[in-house]
Amino acid sequence: MVLTVARVIAGLASGSTAVLADAANSGTDIFASLVVLGGSQIAARPPDEDHQFGHEKAEAVAAKVVGLLVMGTGIATGVGALQALRGGEFSPIGPAAIWVSLGAVVVKEVLARFLTSVGRRVENQALIADAQNQRGDVFASGAALVGALGGAFGLPILDPVMALVVAILILRMGVTLYIGSINTLMDPAPPAAVTQQIERIIRGAEGVQALDGIRSRQVGGSIYVECKIGVDGHLTVDEGHQIAGRVRRLLREQMDVRDAIVHVNPYQPQRARGEP
Repeated sequence: MVLTVARVIAGLASGSTAVLADAANSGTDIFASLVVLGGSQIAARPPDEDHQFGHEKAEAVAAKVVGLLVMGTGIATGVGALQALRGGEFSPIGPAAIWVSLGAVVVKEVLARFLTSVGRRVENQALIADAQNQRGDVFASGAALVGALGGAFGLPILDPVMALVVAILILRMGVTLYIGSINTLMDPAPPAAVTQQIERIIRGAEGVQALDGIRSRQVGGSIYVECKIGVDGHLTVDEGHQIAGRVRRLLREQMDVRDAIVHVNPYQPQRARGEP
């Protein structure tokens, strides 16, 4: 908040379009961070009667809202930069814009690294999305710095040009965040290496004679698995149930599997070859 206010004041005082564009981007970040925080809090809620599979997708919804917000900011900033370029009158830029932009680059880089570290450690998609947004801000503030330097040292046209660059960076980041959130909401499969590890765990469980079918999906940092296993057809229902429970327990203990649905089939040689 302090950095955003400083950039607004510096942009108005120095007449820098690029710094004002960067300030608009920073103001968007404040609101985006509140959206991310709200999404994370909702995602942490346990399942209830209306959401029996939990609220984990709230993080992806928050990331989608952030993406839309960032895209809107990029478009508005680009329109302002184009209007400044069409005006054709470029005034020298005061030194305040330089120092504020330099400070913004340093602060945003530190914040982006911190959020990336925390987001990866807790596997929180919304935090990672916010970290990517902060990293985009580093380049945006860098472009604003270049514009301020140009405006202060005899190339004032660089300021609105860099404001346009900032707008493009903001828009690009918004599109990336939006597409990533859409992919998450479509229940993507885990990486191939993760899926192979899940298969090895299932096949290695005591009592499992075949893996007839498997599918998995990833929601945030959690994985959900549905599989069909082949067991000795002469076992009792209770014994087959125990094997299925063993598979679920191993998946939860050895992988980040939130839940697994295990269907038990009587083992047949053709099923071992993947036939229905």
